[in-house]
Amino acid sequence: MDIKQLERQVREITELQDSIKQTSNYCSTFPEHSGMVAFIIENEFISARKERKKLYLFLIHQIILDEKQAKRMDHPYVKCFGQKLKKLIQDYTYQVDEIADLEKAYAVIRKWEKDLIYHPIFLDKLRGILQPKYDQLKYQQMIVNQITQNELASNKILVQNLQIIQQFDSTYKLYLHLKQLRDIDDKCLDFNSNFDKYMIKYELEKIEDYEMIADLLDQGENSKNYLSENICSTQNYYLDLARLGEQLIKEDIEKKDNKIEYYRSKRPIQ
Repeated sequence: MDIKQLERQVREITELQDSIKQTSNYCSTFPEHSGMVAFIIENEFISARKERKKLYLFLIHQIILDEKQAKRMDHPYVKCFGQKLKKLIQDYTYQVDEIADLEKAYAVIRKWEKDLIYHPIFLDKLRGILQPKYDQLKYQQMIVNQITQNELASNKILVQNLQIIQQFDSTYKLYLHLKQLRDIDDKCLDFNSNFDKYMIKYELEKIEDYEMIADLLDQGENSKNYLSENICSTQNYYLDLARLGEQLIKEDIEKKDNKIEYYRSKRPIQ
């Protein structure tokens, strides 16, 4: 497998079905390199602009379909992408801001469920990641439609309502951020609690429980991976917050400048 060619094809895919199909065909030729392929697509997915993320979701879907049609017994791509889908769907949900894009993700998940690609419980977890953002955008759409239908008397009221919607969005992002921090804290507490139980057992029985040690290692590794996954979204949250602050400062300065110009226009001519 030519890694540079794969990186170029993945980076340059377009919305044309042929583009996605050609890249998928190339990937499907090298099932023994499924781990490297999944890693390259994951990196492009995470770093892509929000309007291109759906292309990489479609690419993953096409690779999985190609593997199903090839009737491989070990399903290497299903396994490799299955380990990354939760992280990718979290990134997708956080970044996109169109209902249509979320509905495309729902459609892909329904197809996997219909074709028995992944377990229904796992797919329900993926839907659970999408659902809060979908509900939020639906609510925003309802507000905007209501504003349009009522034909508000002035643009000033319209602007105020849209600002309220933006505040809902900021509040939702803050909720996600705090929830992630709480989840990280819970995982750390669970790990510490289990470690204390092991130490107490070791002190009392003077026997090393290797099965418990293995469980602790797995739990620690999972906690580390979860923390790494959420660092990116935490950074994005603070960047969004900084941009919002800059915009508010800019608007405040513009309002002050407009007031100065207004009073200058009213000053009597000497």
